[in-house]
Amino acid sequence: MTTIQDIAKLAGVSSATVSRVMNSSGYVGKETRIKVEKAVKELRYTPNRNAQYLRKGATKNLGIISTQFNDTAIARINPFMELAHESGYTSTLFITKSDRKRELEAFDMLKSKQLDGIFLVYRANEWDVLEEYAHYGPIVTLHNIDSATIPSVFIDHYDGYMKTLEYLWNEGYRNILNLYSTAYGLNTKRRIQAYQDFCRAHDITPHPVEPFLDILRTEQAEKIVSWYHTSSDKPDAIVAHSDTIAAVMVSRLKSLGYRIPEDVAIIGFDNLEISDFMNITTIDYAIDEQGKNACRLLLNGLKKESVDLYPLEFKLIKRETT
Repeated sequence: MTTIQDIAKLAGVSSATVSRVMNSSGYVGKETRIKVEKAVKELRYTPNRNAQYLRKGATKNLGIISTQFNDTAIARINPFMELAHESGYTSTLFITKSDRKRELEAFDMLKSKQLDGIFLVYRANEWDVLEEYAHYGPIVTLHNIDSATIPSVFIDHYDGYMKTLEYLWNEGYRNILNLYSTAYGLNTKRRIQAYQDFCRAHDITPHPVEPFLDILRTEQAEKIVSWYHTSSDKPDAIVAHSDTIAAVMVSRLKSLGYRIPEDVAIIGFDNLEISDFMNITTIDYAIDEQGKNACRLLLNGLKKESVDLYPLEFKLIKRETT
């Protein structure tokens, strides 16, 4: 492996001069610089980036870890990467497919100083395992977590779901079904709590939770459509945990001849582009700013600064499906 000493010997200069040329630091005469650059090219020298990172104590690279790469994740990841780029950082994306070992391999890169910080979008491991890595660099998450070491940019989904349910009630809907995301997610638990409190407040019987958990993919949403089509007690409104699932419901129900919203109202969550394209009523909660807030928190931790976060709130975006 070629070293700086090899370059110095071939160019007839000192190792310190080679270092100044390689790092663009300090004055080096034009002729000397040309000699060094010629030697670098001739010897095909490639700097050892890991060694440089260890010397500098920073890689200028932020990790983004997610169990999946769906529309909702992308809507947060892209703004994160844009702000990181504007701040002089690159980003490395790790999609784990809920593989706990693969997730820890990504976290080990923080431990070995190959990453400066981590934005955890969706997790696979337990918090007590992941919190240990906060000793090696800043970690930020979207999850609702009570932790002294991992800050979160979450917004309480109880408020958003209650706003949605009360809106439907005021519009005259009485048989409301909810489609939920992952069973272990705290946001899901807050949505379930909102639904149960809503039903108690209005003295109505809630739909069971379990059959409508983990509705994450198109085929799962299509099973709900099949259930609806054969059900004798059809809901008059369906609240999906994401715009993507809401879009599947709208498309498939219309193909079966149902009128939206005359037969059944549909509401999504996130206010992604697809909800605008398909005129789906949804809940906006500045999902792009969640990604930027995550980046702001990491940069605050790395630069020891205190940049204010963007305030997040829920807003109902009424369109044609209600």
